[in-house]
Amino acid sequence: MTEPEQQAEYIESYKSFDKEMVDHFPKKIPNNWINVSFGGPKYINEYSSTTQLILKIKITSKEKFDRLKNQLEKEAKIIKNSADSCLLIVDSKENQNLRICDSYYPILQETIYDFNAKRDKWLRLENCEIDILDYKSGIFVKNKYLKSKEYLPKNWGNGYSKGYAFNNEEQTIMYWLIIW
Repeated sequence: MTEPEQQAEYIESYKSFDKEMVDHFPKKIPNNWINVSFGGPKYINEYSSTTQLILKIKITSKEKFDRLKNQLEKEAKIIKNSADSCLLIVDSKENQNLRICDSYYPILQETIYDFNAKRDKWLRLENCEIDILDYKSGIFVKNKYLKSKEYLPKNWGNGYSKGYAFNNEEQTIMYWLIIW
């Protein structure tokens, strides 16, 4: 059961974004959540010019996981595998070695990487599916600290991306939004 304070914080964060940015998220934290990361335009500051909202859930039944995944996949504009070399990781400077692509697909780091505390390192996940619902370059929040990310390819210095990340092995679904 989610603590009332945490539920309130999630709802406040959810409501701080324009509705079309978070319309794919549950309005409340479901009981099967395993990770939540709050964001909102107010979190953009002199140290971080990125904001995001993340909710990760675990489905214990393979049948229920597959059913929800199939339902959510229908909303996707783009479906990619976590190994795709044209995924543009917005919140990581590792993009400096990015391959030249005709099209980039911006995502946040947590969609295809997991932090390994023992190794103090981000490790790339294998065989995860990334469903991108929408993405655009440009400025989508007003904040005096919003700065263009110079390490990203031309025309992607600012923008937004939203979608789902499915880890089939762990039967987890991540709802995500990133604005930079």
